[in-house]
Amino acid sequence: MKAKLKALKAMIVDDHLVVREGLKQLLEVDGEIQVIVEASNGLECLRQLDKHSPDLIFMDVRMPGISGIETTRLVHQKYPLIKIIMLTIYDDDQYVTEAIQAGANGYVLKKVQRDELIQIIHLVMENQAFLDPSVTVKVFNLLKGEKNTPGRDEKVSLTQRELEILKGMAAGHTDRTMGDFLHVSEHTVRSHIKSLYRKLRVSSKSQAVARAFQYKIIQGDD
Repeated sequence: MKAKLKALKAMIVDDHLVVREGLKQLLEVDGEIQVIVEASNGLECLRQLDKHSPDLIFMDVRMPGISGIETTRLVHQKYPLIKIIMLTIYDDDQYVTEAIQAGANGYVLKKVQRDELIQIIHLVMENQAFLDPSVTVKVFNLLKGEKNTPGRDEKVSLTQRELEILKGMAAGHTDRTMGDFLHVSEHTVRSHIKSLYRKLRVSSKSQAVARAFQYKIIQGDD
């Protein structure tokens, strides 16, 4: 039997007040977990972390301003010991893979039951990772890339700018961030992304990144 979590301090980041209140009540039923701070968006989350030190953050994926995925990346860079569980209604493979790349320790859909959520928290706090079963198959199929892929011996020719953008996508950067860094407009970035999709025979950023690693167009330490 697993030991009970003791004095686990949690933070909830979600733009819906009713979700934050409901999750707080759910977590604090038996005293194992204490929600010490809440935030309604990514920027507020980052500001609150200057004052509070949670052990675990429940992060929504889509919020006004900075997305939950981008916020996760920033939190993971500055506070690598904080565990982050994405808690969302979205099961899109792109969100899942981008969240993992950003540093999330778990990806859970909001339909999860309380007992299941507590078990997931235990796993994450024990340095394990968790993917909701509803998204696991999609991610495996994405990484396998069995359909409509370039042959392994087929050379994929990318321009230097396309390669730079592909690396930015792998790092979890937004179109705007990549545009600012490369001194081009978001429209130009998106044009290059469309070209990448065509050359790599994919239809999403997560698929493009997975394909790039699969065919060693970019390496894990790029």
